[in-house]
Amino acid sequence: MICPRCKTENGNRTICSKCGYFMYRVANQNVEKRTGFQRAVDDTKIVGKKVGKVFNIVWIIITMIVLSFWIIALLMFLTGGKVILG
Repeated sequence: MICPRCKTENGNRTICSKCGYFMYRVANQNVEKRTGFQRAVDDTKIVGKKVGKVFNIVWIIITMIVLSFWIIALLMFLTGGKVILG
């Protein structure tokens, strides 16, 4: 296999020995034919996973903000409303 980046002959390797470029060829005879609906379902799963990760991060941030508010409110209550600096 010839590297498309540096034109080095690499035999059957999938990673170029000179520049490290990842050369991968899909064997068409091993790929199953998928319908548009199957591709849409797979895309929905991928997007769902990404949205789930973002939702988890947002949930953690909101939880931290709410907890910080309650900790500050508790400290204000315990000190009689005076702000303690350093």
